[in-house]
Amino acid sequence: MSMLKRTLILLGQTESSVSARDYAFRLAQRTGTDLAGLAGLDLRSIETPMLGGIGTSAYKAQLEQELKSQAEATRQRLHEEFERECRERALPFEWLSFEGDPIEAFQLATETRDLVVAGHDTGYGGDLTEPLSEILAKLLLRSPRPLIVCPDRLPEGEAILVAYDGSVPAMRALQMFVLLGLGTGQRIVVAAVDRSEEAAARNCAAAASYLRSHGYESDACPITSSVDPSEAIRLTVADRRVGTLVMGAYGRRGFREALFGSTTDALVETPPCALFLYH
Repeated sequence: MSMLKRTLILLGQTESSVSARDYAFRLAQRTGTDLAGLAGLDLRSIETPMLGGIGTSAYKAQLEQELKSQAEATRQRLHEEFERECRERALPFEWLSFEGDPIEAFQLATETRDLVVAGHDTGYGGDLTEPLSEILAKLLLRSPRPLIVCPDRLPEGEAILVAYDGSVPAMRALQMFVLLGLGTGQRIVVAAVDRSEEAAARNCAAAASYLRSHGYESDACPITSSVDPSEAIRLTVADRRVGTLVMGAYGRRGFREALFGSTTDALVETPPCALFLYH
């Protein structure tokens, strides 16, 4: 039984933002979670500092107004698209909007929701795009809720891969995923990457035992390798037809420190599938 009741989608116009909406729609149809779409404008991002001079102030004001108008038009278009897509799927929805500090807006929105879904490059600047969004990194660091980060295109597979190294962040991510009931009815694979065969097998067994105590069966995939763990995980995602990867994330730099050192950073930059992350 899913305990997921309310999900927040960060709306954007990038390919990954569209994938995030599709992922959230599938989640809503499978679990019955309510959906809320959030779009807005970080006003600080369109302020244009420039050297002074005759006419500079007037030009600056005009430029900022044009950027704001463009962003407002995009926000309205996102609203209309989200509403249309929800109605086409007969899904109830809520629309949220903000102007100002996006992190503050996110914290207010997530306070009453269980999960956040976003594209890996969703941003709220003048054109609403932001490669490897630092906003998402800050949100993961400061939000008490788990975050699902989506790739440009969702893979065809639907299996769940739990990347587990026995660390505290990995334990927290696995527990939150299980308690939300997101693995119900899904095929689950547990992978552990380590140079030691014994350590990899031990971590797989521990995660499988935890899953089993909550009624989930899983396939173990211990990986003994000295290659970059992110590459080993990518290969496993492809081989096992994985749709969602569960892993921990933590550190003062948000995505810059993670489950296997730099592994989360590498996977978030170009996600092979949807990533379930929890701080």
